[in-house]
Amino acid sequence: MKKKILAIAMTAIVAALGLTGCNNGMGINDDGTYTWKMALNSTEGDNAYDTGAAFAKKIEELTDGRVEVVLYGGGSLGTTSEVLEGMKFGVANVMCESIGTLATFTPMANIDATPYLFRDYDHFMETWNSDVGEEIKETVGEESGFKLLGGTYRGPRIVTATKEMKNIEDFKGFKLRAPNLEMYLETWKWMKAAPTPIAMTETYTALQQKTVDGQENPMTDSLNYAFDEVCKYWIKTNHVYSSNVIIMDREYFDALPEDIQQAVREAAEYAGVTVSEQQLQKEKEAEQELIDKGCHIIEVDTDQFIEYFKDFTDEKFPYLADWAAKIRAVGKEE
Repeated sequence: MKKKILAIAMTAIVAALGLTGCNNGMGINDDGTYTWKMALNSTEGDNAYDTGAAFAKKIEELTDGRVEVVLYGGGSLGTTSEVLEGMKFGVANVMCESIGTLATFTPMANIDATPYLFRDYDHFMETWNSDVGEEIKETVGEESGFKLLGGTYRGPRIVTATKEMKNIEDFKGFKLRAPNLEMYLETWKWMKAAPTPIAMTETYTALQQKTVDGQENPMTDSLNYAFDEVCKYWIKTNHVYSSNVIIMDREYFDALPEDIQQAVREAAEYAGVTVSEQQLQKEKEAEQELIDKGCHIIEVDTDQFIEYFKDFTDEKFPYLADWAAKIRAVGKEE
């Protein structure tokens, strides 16, 4: 009954948005070309949006214009969960988001937010372009009902705080805003901190009013939210390297002609590599901007943190232990 109600609701949404002109919102035109709607939560300049823009440009080029991708930014097609649930109904044909957003469909997607899996940028890129990366995307995609392609470096998540912190012990009792997702909450509990789920739109005020004393996100994202105004200490914990991917409904993707499928793969890989390189440069520029603004960039001994978390996955998320071991082994000599 619940699924029937959802189907009716989604059909109504598709009709209300005027998306039924292309084969009931499936993006297939009468002349055999495709016009796809890409859902994005952000706007130009954000990692996911820029990945989507690069994908759109490349696939149009690869298909000689047979596939046109129209970007819908700022969450204009709905929330992430609404879009993912409605993809099979044509609410959107493509989305760019982190793998972790699929955790509500399969717990295996929690690998995206598992702490201290990646050593650095090179290790991240090597992993997502390896058999291990493909295995993760294929398994998460198959279990969730989506096709995952590409992989864009978002930058490591760091902590911005109202006080200086350098060591594991400094985080004991530390109140910070964290996403309301099990992996993130368990990560900070492991550190004996006090994670507090707060919407991103309310985090600045929470820091201002001292409801929390810090938050964690990639450096460039944190700067975009102007957290430099309320947090003068930026601690490079580098605890999570998350990946944005191109997401399509799996059945829809499988029904596409082989040449279009191949174009999607190539465009997703191109977008991932291109925006990853851009992101690396943005990080350098963001760090210099923070220094110029009088913020303190704190380098920590990441080896200490890695050692502290060595048993975390086995104890808290044992079903991810095999993947965690495979990721950590990528690039290491036999």
